[in-house]
Amino acid sequence: MADQTPIGSTAAGSSQLTQVRVPLNEATDAFATRDASGRTPIVVLTTRSMRVQRLFLIVAGIAILVGLFGDRFATLEKLLPIAIAVAVIAVVVGVIQSLYVRVPEGTNAILTKAGKYDRTIGPGAHVIMPNLAVSHLVTRREIPFEVPVVDAPTSDSVRAAVDVLVTFTITEPTKFVYSISAGDFDQVFQAACQYVMRAMIRQITSEQINDLVRHDTGELKAKVSEDVAPYGVTLQKMTITYARPPADFQASQEARQLAVFQRDQQVEEQALAQRRQASQEALSRQQIVAQVERQREELQVQTQTAEMRMQVTELEMQAQELRLGRLEELLRKYPNAAKWEWESAQLEVARALAGNTRAFLQVGTASDIVQTLMVRQLTSEPIAQAQTDKPSGQSEDKSNGQMIDLAAEQ
Repeated sequence: MADQTPIGSTAAGSSQLTQVRVPLNEATDAFATRDASGRTPIVVLTTRSMRVQRLFLIVAGIAILVGLFGDRFATLEKLLPIAIAVAVIAVVVGVIQSLYVRVPEGTNAILTKAGKYDRTIGPGAHVIMPNLAVSHLVTRREIPFEVPVVDAPTSDSVRAAVDVLVTFTITEPTKFVYSISAGDFDQVFQAACQYVMRAMIRQITSEQINDLVRHDTGELKAKVSEDVAPYGVTLQKMTITYARPPADFQASQEARQLAVFQRDQQVEEQALAQRRQASQEALSRQQIVAQVERQREELQVQTQTAEMRMQVTELEMQAQELRLGRLEELLRKYPNAAKWEWESAQLEVARALAGNTRAFLQVGTASDIVQTLMVRQLTSEPIAQAQTDKPSGQSEDKSNGQMIDLAAEQ
């Protein structure tokens, strides 16, 4: 395989797109081989060489030589016609074989006629006349392209770094190969993407840089597509893979966010402490209110109890007044009844004392003595009557008892 020669003016490491020049039969290997920078070509320019394979020409030449020098040998008189026939067959087979051209899978081939564009054919085996040549092979695959945007200023003058991954396909190979080379398109495409990205970054603030990874790139893709459409290129995807402000700005933002977070946390803790204190105060107030309510209820119960007692006392006083009033009325109506009641009470007392042999009665005045004798007489009459009804023995005992009682009274 011939050495691959990169075509393009960009330096290695900065260019991502390349093209090489190799023979047509080596094009398949060329599209699968990476160069020193890790790039695979997107366009292969074929070297102009004979389409008839050399093997058939070598066989034809050898056959003619054998036929020319074979007459020296008597046994090989018919060798020349055979050699000529073999040479003709080899040339014919080589020519027929050269009519069949195999285009590698995943590529398009551009055919030229006398140096002018004729048509474009797809992958596979094709019958091509000898007057047609395959000038270019262009890949049909989706090509990834990285666009780094460095120090792009935002609306608040903060310089950001953004990485964009763009994938595109060459949909019109003739426009691409006849308008620009792979290396030049690398520069044009990267400049178009960076211009659109920088214009977009100038419209946002530094706080929005981190959100660019999730940013919708539909509008950006449309603008870049307009710039590369004349080259027969169609954009497939445009994705922002990285977006960050400078490290020192990021650190200051993180410190600021940390301070804000700590302040919010402190405010939240203070609010929580205030709520806890308010809850405790509310609970204390509820306890005090409950205690006051209990005391008020107890006071109400005590008040009600006192009122009930007063009502009972008043009722008792009213009942007592009614009773005493009734008694006074009865005394006025029956004056001797009270005296009789008094004497009945005294009689009951005297009877009780008369039944107690050990009792001593202290008499203070003459009226008391008279009353005592009257009581004695009253009490002795029933006793004497009872003795007449009993046997003699019992009457003697009673007489003895009366004597004892009289002595006790004296």
